[in-house]
Amino acid sequence: MGCAEEVFEIHYYLEDYSHAMNAGVRNKCEAELLVIFQEVCSSLGFDVSVETTAYSEGGLRECWQFLSREAVPIGVILAILSSLISIATTVLSRIPISDVDKEAREKEIQELTIVEKKLAVEEKRLILKKLSKEIEEGKVQKETIAKTAKAIEKNHKIQTRKSNFFKSLNSYNKVTAVGFTTLNKNKSPLEEEVFIARSEFSKFVLINNELPAEVVEGAIIEIVAPVLREGNYKWKGIFKGKPISFWMSDPEYKDQVLNRLVSFQRGNSIECVLHINKKVTDIGELEISGYSVKNVLGFFNETGFVETPLGKKYRTGKKFEKSQLTLFDKGTDVDT
Repeated sequence: MGCAEEVFEIHYYLEDYSHAMNAGVRNKCEAELLVIFQEVCSSLGFDVSVETTAYSEGGLRECWQFLSREAVPIGVILAILSSLISIATTVLSRIPISDVDKEAREKEIQELTIVEKKLAVEEKRLILKKLSKEIEEGKVQKETIAKTAKAIEKNHKIQTRKSNFFKSLNSYNKVTAVGFTTLNKNKSPLEEEVFIARSEFSKFVLINNELPAEVVEGAIIEIVAPVLREGNYKWKGIFKGKPISFWMSDPEYKDQVLNRLVSFQRGNSIECVLHINKKVTDIGELEISGYSVKNVLGFFNETGFVETPLGKKYRTGKKFEKSQLTLFDKGTDVDT
């Protein structure tokens, strides 16, 4: 296992020129940073571990050195680790949009979801391919590092852990600022320190952990337990072989059920527009927070499929949208 000469320094600036920090806060901050580094390494496909070295004063300085199991020349290892440090520093220093601006925050969350799906497939692949090529050539460009950091940062776990890091520091008044930099083997800076003042900490903290709902059109749900009375109760059903509890949010269909215009027998199902609500947990994992049926398009009974009035209207609207898009596409082709 090879060890890089560069080290990554986290510098906690403390009030009254103190050199002591609450161990619980520091350990939590270290845990969050370690997850960020693990995610960065995982995204790049590198097997790198971190060792901490002796602390030094000047506030409180914590240094990490990197070990790699990669079967490549030491020069390439140094380039990889140097890049990882720079990328991680860039990731840590990027400020997300404030949750105070709700509309902007919702847009950011939507972009995170879209980018993670699309970037992971093609754009991210191309960026990482470019980084890998530059590492092999021993000439990693700053622009490539910045693009890689921006791509990797869209990872929900990195977003959440970075938020947790600054949230912990923000609740601990003794820390007046935090800095990140890369040092050589003699502990001299290789680049300018990324300095973040306490007044900026809250800008890194994410408040809204809800993600845009995943919309499944034409979802088939087998009804296990409908709600046949007034009240705020969840229905129970089976979706894709798994039991779910969901809100019936189609008022017309609910009225039909309450007025006994729709009967249920074992095995009856509905076709619907299903919204699957998701959120990001405190550790950055995605989890389903609930299901909601927005529109019932039709239902299956002993005689077959029965389309609802809303379902007919919904399908007509979709056909119209599709025809409009087709006309637009044809018009675009003619113009070009």
